[in-house]
Amino acid sequence: MMPASILAQTGSSSGGNDPGKFLAIFQQLSFAMLHLLRLDRSPCMQPACIRHTDLPGTSRLFADFTYYFDRVAPFYRHDPHNPESLKKAAGEIDYPDARRAALVAALTAQNNLASVPRSESLRKLAQPGTVAVVTGQQVGLFGGPAYTIYKALTAARLAQRLSDRGIPAVPVFWLATEDHDFAEVNHAWMYDGHSQSHILRAEAATASKGQRPVGWIAIDRPPIDALKEVLRFMPFAEEVIAAVEQAYVPGAKMGASFQALLEALTRNLGLIFLDPLDPAVRAIAAPFMAKAVKSAAEIKPKL
Repeated sequence: MMPASILAQTGSSSGGNDPGKFLAIFQQLSFAMLHLLRLDRSPCMQPACIRHTDLPGTSRLFADFTYYFDRVAPFYRHDPHNPESLKKAAGEIDYPDARRAALVAALTAQNNLASVPRSESLRKLAQPGTVAVVTGQQVGLFGGPAYTIYKALTAARLAQRLSDRGIPAVPVFWLATEDHDFAEVNHAWMYDGHSQSHILRAEAATASKGQRPVGWIAIDRPPIDALKEVLRFMPFAEEVIAAVEQAYVPGAKMGASFQALLEALTRNLGLIFLDPLDPAVRAIAAPFMAKAVKSAAEIKPKL
């Protein structure tokens, strides 16, 4: 389910039908005691917990990593379930000053600096010793799956926890714009006010058709009208739709629209966005990639 469907419902029991309270409530819930949105605050939602092992296709490795880490511990440097692991991992990072300066310059050009928390995160990242808590997602239509929001909130939460413990950290969201599977990101599932599921789909602009990174694919007619119809009974539909319309303007590219929507929703979280299609970012990664190619014969057997 796409974020807009959840966000249009979130906080309805405490915010009434006043769309002006939507973002304030969203930010409040984002940094509540839990790092995820409290979906049980909404009478429209019926949350339930399903174990990954109950889902078809779950690999044994992933199941053991999640529930029985001791079985796979030899394959990993740190135990993700141990609160001390994040601190230990951060202490092992040695990031060259020149590379840091180049990265911060590229990210400053990519991000909307109207957000004071985001500008502060970039300033902080420029300082030696600052680490990044990185998450990411494909640039799916209207924000992609609901867990896009959860990933962003979790990265921001973990970065804050590290900073509170004396390790300066900032959250970074990697925009997976290099993906070429447009059919995987050109649609979004959601529920309406009657708990009925719907799928919205976008078509690539004629000039964008063909094999190319999805981040560069333009959408001439985003399915905004269909979105309005699905969300029309939601308490915060008006403000959510306005945010989507501002991000997904006709002719805009998938990567830019996705980033614009998440920037609006997370502007108070200090989240930094990274688009790997940026030539400046590619230049920073080039030496590493060249080394990987030269070492392919040595690396491949170990994989």
